[in-house]
Amino acid sequence: MRTILDFLKAEHAAVLVGVHTALGAKIAEEAGVDGLWISSFEVHAAARLPDADILGTQDYLEIANRIVDRVQSPVLVDGNAGGGNAINTIRMVREFYKAGTSGICIEDNVFPKRCTFYDGMQEDIEKTSTFCGKLDAALDSRPDEGFAVIARTEALTKGLGLDVALERCHAYAERGVDGILIHHKGKDKEAVLEFAEKWRVDHETPLVCVPTTYGGVTYDELDQAGFRLIIMANAGIRAQVRALQSTMQGLMAHRRLADVEEQIVPMDEIFRLVYVDELRANEDRYVR
Repeated sequence: MRTILDFLKAEHAAVLVGVHTALGAKIAEEAGVDGLWISSFEVHAAARLPDADILGTQDYLEIANRIVDRVQSPVLVDGNAGGGNAINTIRMVREFYKAGTSGICIEDNVFPKRCTFYDGMQEDIEKTSTFCGKLDAALDSRPDEGFAVIARTEALTKGLGLDVALERCHAYAERGVDGILIHHKGKDKEAVLEFAEKWRVDHETPLVCVPTTYGGVTYDELDQAGFRLIIMANAGIRAQVRALQSTMQGLMAHRRLADVEEQIVPMDEIFRLVYVDELRANEDRYVR
């Protein structure tokens, strides 16, 4: 199985999608994704909580263990702001490594983070020195250098500009991280592509992006700009909400299951996805 680090070193970009359940991970895998992103946005939304570091490392570990156990694709974990200070980051890295994930991404938001897309909240950004301490802790504590550590900057989303983003990411790259995630919440792709153009002049550290708000950018544009991971971070949970809203409203309109049959999969499809055939085979083989 290829790893997140393999993707970062590859000639072309890999596409990861956000997931929060083993079932969603399997569906994504069957669709042909290169890897999976355990998305803080999705994990919190599934628990009907705002994405604000309300859930902790143990909550993510439960999800990571289920996903890694049931799929073959490499998994990158959204580590938010590192779990607190650098001491918390050490535990996060060790635990996610033991869970079988392939890497972690840590952002320079101040702990407890607030989702970047929540307007008017958390204008501050972590001090560069403090965040570099978290990166050092992550790199030094990972049991295997094959476990990827990616540094994410929120400089553009905080309105600090391109120069500050480049300066911060230069400091992060000097720590020895495996990738740099440049985050952006504008609808324009130009800011991200300009960052990539300037970055590649002096740096070899691979780039990562999350085109949630500039969704019109193409794979080829990002690939040619030097991005090696493209993360579709929250399409899954958004699709799930729309499908559930439509199905539940249709179901309750006349309180008749037949009205939504065309919107839902047959029971046999669920049986297939949860390996009922494997259950049957194991019962035949082992249960006496």
